[in-house]
Amino acid sequence: MLQIYRIESARVQAVDEGTIGPDSLADYWLDLHDPTPADRARIEQARGVNLPAIGDVREIEATSRFFADDDGLHLRIWFLGQVDGVLTRKPAAFVLSEHRLISMCWGHVDSFEALRAGRKLGGRHTSPSAVLFKLLELHLDQVADLLESVYEAIEGHWSCPDDATQVSLENQLKEICRMEGDRHKVRLALMDLQQVLAGLEREEAVTKDDAYRFDAIQRDLESLLEHSDFISEKLDFLMNMLVSRLNLIDNRVGKILSVVALVFLPPTLIAAVYGMNFHHMPELDWPWSYPLALLAMLASAVIPYVIFKWKRWL
Repeated sequence: MLQIYRIESARVQAVDEGTIGPDSLADYWLDLHDPTPADRARIEQARGVNLPAIGDVREIEATSRFFADDDGLHLRIWFLGQVDGVLTRKPAAFVLSEHRLISMCWGHVDSFEALRAGRKLGGRHTSPSAVLFKLLELHLDQVADLLESVYEAIEGHWSCPDDATQVSLENQLKEICRMEGDRHKVRLALMDLQQVLAGLEREEAVTKDDAYRFDAIQRDLESLLEHSDFISEKLDFLMNMLVSRLNLIDNRVGKILSVVALVFLPPTLIAAVYGMNFHHMPELDWPWSYPLALLAMLASAVIPYVIFKWKRWL
């Protein structure tokens, strides 16, 4: 889907494609959402620019994430979105030039949706770069909300009752692993954005009007990276704690099995002795041999158990 927005009055206003030609000096944003190969080919021919396919946007090499050519600055950024409650990365590509920003995104991205809905750009100067920086600001706001939700979820796992069952602990561990997976996706998106910002700074592509926004984005990015590391430490601690609790439960089960084996081993030995079919066993002729054997088996089970309890080994 293609939509063109004129950039004026610190807002983006949707206009018909024919009102802004390829050679227009008006500042505009050309937004391609889930573009098909036909859409890409049509825009490339009409606007005289080379646009990437989704496979190109997913490349991880630094030279593929940011570069400059005659068409302008090419940026590839991973945004974040929710699909059926699962956090996923959404690829997006930008081509920034003096009067034009061309964006391509695949999937539902909240940052794009908010700007398409008429969110103000802010700032003292409205330009294609202001649209890009606004999208990055919205992206960082979303990332901050995600990290905040992970932190709040972590707080709910600190209270672990002593009578917690193995099933409840395993469910907690699965939830912690899911949160750690989300945190990794967030950190990858932040590191990807950090790479893009370094490229903009290296190419001296930030104007004086956008410098304060660029600096604010960098500060927010650094603080979110630090917060992500802090959350990672808390998740690691929680994961280790839950694994330790599960190991204690396993050890407790093993201890019980060891006690049972200990209790029944002496009686088994006595029963094995008196189960031998020898003619010259004197106990075979005793009238009280069977009760005595039972008593010996009971005593051999109880006495070790009492001694172990007295020694506090159990």
